[in-house]
Amino acid sequence: MGGGRSAVEVARLGVSELLANVCRHVADRRCRLEVRQGRGTALVRVFDRCARVPEVRVPEWDAERGWGLWLLREVAGGLGCTCVPGGKWVWFTVLLSGPVGEG
Repeated sequence: MGGGRSAVEVARLGVSELLANVCRHVADRRCRLEVRQGRGTALVRVFDRCARVPEVRVPEWDAERGWGLWLLREVAGGLGCTCVPGGKWVWFTVLLSGPVGEG
């Protein structure tokens, strides 16, 4: 993926969070990860077989869990969920700016 260091860090955080959520909240842990690069952005999405839409909430300041999607929403270009037959895609976008290694 192109983009600066911060874009890679956002992508790494997002992939880690979405896959961890599948492991924690979905009975069938089989999932699909896709990354698509467009003009100035990358779309990262994970498909799982659970129809429940994840909630993004502001966590309590002293909470040990529940920060992931909130933090991802704050640093990603966009965050959302698309329900489809058989499950859902949870996705986020990463803004790609500057040459690789900068950011």
